[in-house]
Amino acid sequence: MEFIIEILRQNPYQNPPPHEKLVGDLAGAYSRRINIQHRLVYQILAEEQVVKVLRMWSTYE
Repeated sequence: MEFIIEILRQNPYQNPPPHEKLVGDLAGAYSRRINIQHRLVYQILAEEQVVKVLRMWSTYE
């Protein structure tokens, strides 16, 4: 988990580890896999230079 947070701190667009741009209710957000079951869902607020975590440890249903 700390590994993913550090990547987001340095460059939230970095690939790998892979991320996916979400659609629907979470359009504009991104998702990265924490493990086989859980994901980290976040938004990138470029003007403020902030990564806002929306969801963690659950799927984005």
